[in-house]
Amino acid sequence: MKVLFLDFDGVIYTIHNNTESSIEKRVKILSEICHRYNLNVVISAAAKELINEFDLTTESKSINELFNLFTKYSINLVGVTPQIGKHTKYGIYIPIWKEHEIESYLNLHPEIEAFVILDDDDLGEEKSDLKMYKDYLVKPIHYSINNPEEEGLLPKHIDEVGNILDKQIKKERNM
Repeated sequence: MKVLFLDFDGVIYTIHNNTESSIEKRVKILSEICHRYNLNVVISAAAKELINEFDLTTESKSINELFNLFTKYSINLVGVTPQIGKHTKYGIYIPIWKEHEIESYLNLHPEIEAFVILDDDDLGEEKSDLKMYKDYLVKPIHYSINNPEEEGLLPKHIDEVGNILDKQIKKERNM
């Protein structure tokens, strides 16, 4: 099985373009990616805490609308990454980095043979929560002050996903 870990903000939703038509346009691109490369989607977005991990339902109106678009475009949603965090000795809750949530999901699903991550990872190089998986990351732009049309998932990302998957497949063959 091949998986695409999907963040919402910066990929599907952006700062400037969140009309129904712009969101649907990005979901169409996501659908093209999923169908071209036979990918199943796992939600890694922070909003996953609003999604029931067992039956992939939610009471969130905006996420339900997004899931309806997934259904319309035959995007196969198979799961959400676990919500991992810890409490310090002072009782403060600290979420664990997204890379550890993805790592946990991969460990729980050994049937995953290849994966890619779609995430704007907007924390910067030093503070990135996906350092461990930077070679698996396709990074749309969340915010562009000069060109809002360059925000979010774009057709150019289709080939970027393919390139990452090709590298994994070639690496597997050489082992």
